[in-house]
Amino acid sequence: MATARRERYRKQTREEAKAVALAQLSESGTAGISVNAIAKAMGMTGPALYRYFASRDELLTELITDTYRDLAETLARAVADAAPADRFRALARALRDWAKRQPDRYLLIYGTPVPGYHAPPETTEIAAGLMRTIFDACATVGEAGEAGGGGVDGGRQQPLTELEAELARHLEGTGPWGPGEEPGGEMKGRALRTWTRLHGVISLDVQGQFTGMGFDPSVLFEAEIDALARGG
Repeated sequence: MATARRERYRKQTREEAKAVALAQLSESGTAGISVNAIAKAMGMTGPALYRYFASRDELLTELITDTYRDLAETLARAVADAAPADRFRALARALRDWAKRQPDRYLLIYGTPVPGYHAPPETTEIAAGLMRTIFDACATVGEAGEAGGGGVDGGRQQPLTELEAELARHLEGTGPWGPGEEPGGEMKGRALRTWTRLHGVISLDVQGQFTGMGFDPSVLFEAEIDALARGG
């Protein structure tokens, strides 16, 4: 029983430390995360908190893996609840909604890399699982009868442009990007271009770059979703 109490206390302390770290992240970015400052906010000494997190990087890893898992679960639910023809749109909207609700966590994994920090294998494995969800949702973007039903010529997928074909060749055989069957270079290119375009709008929006321009970023995002769904 004493062991169970100690384990509960350990878990509670780690969760409290991560909550304080997220508050620091919101105030000062990743550079402001300090184990000693977290300990002080919790009424502990720095050495005492180091018994729960061996270093700042270990704490960052916990925050990053928690964030990736939360996003992966959010997108997986959005895709699972949508009809096949709507999965890409559902994924895109869920991604933006998640980022707008918690911009600091979004920027933690998709913003400026933390100087001197090197992600351990478990974070890249979780990110790879997230990429599989993206592959599955993007698999029919621009194909007939899916994701808007446009982007086709006479019911056939439009041929790749010269640069798109070059990108597909470049990505062919680059190694696994996620669990499951490895997609070909064309599919990787489609998913990669789709993912970067969605993140382009979301990142600028989350960082307030559209402020003062007099338009609703959600309308721009919906237009980008529609263009991507039609293969544009």
